[in-house]
Amino acid sequence: MTQPGWDIENPTGLATVVSELATNAIDHTHSGDPGGKFTIRLALHETHIRVTVRDAGPRKGRTPTRRTPEPTAEHGRGLGIVNELAKAWGVARIGTGVWAEVAR
Repeated sequence: MTQPGWDIENPTGLATVVSELATNAIDHTHSGDPGGKFTIRLALHETHIRVTVRDAGPRKGRTPTRRTPEPTAEHGRGLGIVNELAKAWGVARIGTGVWAEVAR
C-alpha cells in the first residue's frame, strides 16, 4: 500500500507508531479532556518519516516515559512499542508532544 500523495510504500510500523502516540496524547494529556485537541504531523525525509504529535499539555506534571508494565497489565506498553518500531523517538523540545522516526 502506498502513502497517499507521497507515492511511496507505507513503512512497516508507521500506522502503529502514529496510533500509539495519538492514543497517549488522548490518555495522558489535556488533549483527552472535553474540547481537547492534538495534531499529527508527518514529514517525509530521504531515509525516514518523522511523526510528531503535539498535545495540550501533560496531566499532573507527567512526562512521556517508557515503562515496563507487569506482564498482566492492560496498559503501559505504548512507548515500548514505539521504541521497537522507530529508529528514534523523543519528547518535543518546544511545546508539548512526542516525535518518532520510522525508517522508509
